[in-house]
Amino acid sequence: MASSSDLLSLSEAATLLGVHPATLRRWADQGDVLVMVTPGGHRRFPRTEIERLTGLASPTDDDETLASLLVERVLTRTRERLPEQAGAGWMAGLDAGARREKRETGRRLMELLQAALAAEAGELPGLLDDVRDIGQAYTADARRRGLGLTDVLHAVTFFRDQTIDGVLATDAVATDREAGRRAVQRVNAFFNAILLAVAADFA
Repeated sequence: MASSSDLLSLSEAATLLGVHPATLRRWADQGDVLVMVTPGGHRRFPRTEIERLTGLASPTDDDETLASLLVERVLTRTRERLPEQAGAGWMAGLDAGARREKRETGRRLMELLQAALAAEAGELPGLLDDVRDIGQAYTADARRRGLGLTDVLHAVTFFRDQTIDGVLATDAVATDREAGRRAVQRVNAFFNAILLAVAADFA
């Protein structure tokens, strides 16, 4: 029986492999990676299995890994820059409940962004339909709060700019111009879908 020191948690194993925990969870659920489940329902990965897999990700998985890295970088940059927006109209008057709701919407947005960055070209239109739904939700929230089109556009473009800056600052993109070009195109398509949905709803 493996000792506890020979077993890795989901996050530890994902870090060693350089993939997002969700990717490793999917591999384990598909039977592609040896995994043990504790009585409490937690996944544990034998260290020898993870060491065997290190560096063996397929090209598709590389896209998923890059998407995960980009989203992590974007989240970090956004958290760093958000205090600068404290005086902006779209940030004003948010109580604790509204901030919690915004965080949930933000998480959903980042999930969709990660999926869009890793998607095959044919999968992108369907994802953008979900993105447009978020744009419509932003508009509905703005109307409830008495905000105008300009306020919503400021909010969306702030997050777009942090996303593009995060993409361009990622080492993997700096060393692979084609990956960078593709990522920026996806980010632009992603935020254009939101902006067009907002504009249509305010029309």
